[in-house]
Amino acid sequence: MNQSLILAADEAQVDTTKARVCFYGQLNGALLTCAVRFTTLSALAGCAVDSDNAQAIVEQVWFDIEEQMEAAIESEAFEPDGSLVI
Repeated sequence: MNQSLILAADEAQVDTTKARVCFYGQLNGALLTCAVRFTTLSALAGCAVDSDNAQAIVEQVWFDIEEQMEAAIESEAFEPDGSLVI
């Protein structure tokens, strides 16, 4: 794992309007807004994801989420607002 990236899984919140799970991270000490789409979670877990099971799925595939976040950072795939969404 990239030691300059720290993600806070314990503070993840389901955003039903945007079909994603949001959480914060720190990148080299700076606060970073992060999110993982339900479609990404579904691909990682191999099952359908909705607002009822999203939090549990995040916990199951957390290490995969970290790896994808690191890859997104390396490719500088930041949103216009500076957040990171996979």
